Amino acid sequence: MRRLVIIPSLLLFMLACADRNTSEGVAEDFVYVYYKHADQAAALSLSALLAAEKLKDEIELVRTVRNPGEKLEQLPPIEYEMVGKKSQENENQVFFRYRLTVKNGGTTISLRNVVIHTELIDGCWKVINFDEYSD
Repeated sequence: MRRLVIIPSLLLFMLACADRNTSEGVAEDFVYVYYKHADQAAALSLSALLAAEKLKDEIELVRTVRNPGEKLEQLPPIEYEMVGKKSQENENQVFFRYRLTVKNGGTTISLRNVVIHTELIDGCWKVINFDEYSD
């Protein structure tokens, strides 16, 4: 039985470090799964450090209404675009700024800004922190 637990974990780790193992790839994948699809479990697989702690806390909070990884049926359409990128001098940390547009029936109901902080950890790019703010 132990193998069954290790194999999916190893597969998930390999997928997280696959073709999208760039700072930009992991940031975009994070925005896609977390903001567009409200999938905290998938976002957690892309995260480490403070971002992972935030997501674990959030997963616990929503556990009473849905299981981790369970898809929500009704989500408002969310569009996003990267509007900024800044690398640290050592280039092992990269910050991204995204603009989220939440719509309802074609009408914009919310504009949000998201900052994603990525870092290269043991050969894999991970989101280590994220925050959002409005204009």
